[in-house]
Amino acid sequence: MTGFLALCQTHLSREESEILCGWTVHVPFLLDEEIRLPIDSADHDSTVAGAPQVLPLAEKLAAAIDLPAETPATCDNLDLSTWFRHEAKELAITRTGPWTKDLDTTFCVALFLRAAQHSIRRGCPIVCT
Repeated sequence: MTGFLALCQTHLSREESEILCGWTVHVPFLLDEEIRLPIDSADHDSTVAGAPQVLPLAEKLAAAIDLPAETPATCDNLDLSTWFRHEAKELAITRTGPWTKDLDTTFCVALFLRAAQHSIRRGCPIVCT
């Protein structure tokens, strides 16, 4: 996550980074502001963010690293992880670009992007545990 957070600092404002990285739950609709919900812990809240607010921020990072079009667009089960474990490494040999500099960071960008897209497309929440 170190590379991903550095990428956020470079391309997003602090507020945008908090929106992109601070959620525990994505919901598929716009929220006027994020919602903090207490859980069974004195020092931790769950943060609910609207995927439509998160999506343009993830798209901004994807554009900044030139996320390849071959990255799976709809991900079921472990499609994204499997692609990065195999196909991305092979593609990075022949197609250089900012996305190849740190595949772990690129994976995080793709993961946040696809999570927001999935929530909106399927009309379902995404819970990060």
